[in-house]
Amino acid sequence: MQRVAAAVPLSRRTLLALASMAVAVAAQQLGPASTARAEEASAVAASTSGAEQAAAPGPLTQYNNTAQKYQLLVPASWESKGKAGADALFEDPARRSTSVGVTVNPVKVASIDKFGSLAEVGDKLLEAEKKKESTLAVSLVSSSERQGGAGAKLYEYEYELDSTRGRKRILNTVTIFNSRLYILNAAYKCEKEACGEESLAGVQLLRRVAATFDVQP
Repeated sequence: MQRVAAAVPLSRRTLLALASMAVAVAAQQLGPASTARAEEASAVAASTSGAEQAAAPGPLTQYNNTAQKYQLLVPASWESKGKAGADALFEDPARRSTSVGVTVNPVKVASIDKFGSLAEVGDKLLEAEKKKESTLAVSLVSSSERQGGAGAKLYEYEYELDSTRGRKRILNTVTIFNSRLYILNAAYKCEKEACGEESLAGVQLLRRVAATFDVQP
């Protein structure tokens, strides 16, 4: 996804397109030649095999971006990666398909609710996923909204995506603050049939990380 060069009016359709494109950040981060490796079964820490759960993750560490005005906590053992179109990208060095990325783009709108309610934006986000050729099925797991410390409203979505590239649990947090559109995208690849108990530790870690994301005044 290309970074917008200057502030422009952003339609609801454009917002949703950006959100759906953010889902692909982790899979694209190493380029087309590494797509297969980037989509291997993921775990939060080094896993053993089969249905055994991943080891407990280490401590979380603070990440502050003073230029783009946002912050979040990420696992201390995760690596920061550079990727065109992503303002920040962190991945689990043990399983590269587990990652968290943030994109920031300038806009000329006041807040996320100008584009629609939590449910309306969520419906359109899933509809955008369904239209992708690679998508086999997509279902919303949960949605919520919260207010950040600086007063921004944040929309949060978690959904399960089954595609020709595998099954993933995706977490998106979307907000607009001070004429910037922020999208946090977290991805965890599950077992082939479902994101069951063996995926629980990894998904819960991403929930913890996503819950710490906030924008700054």
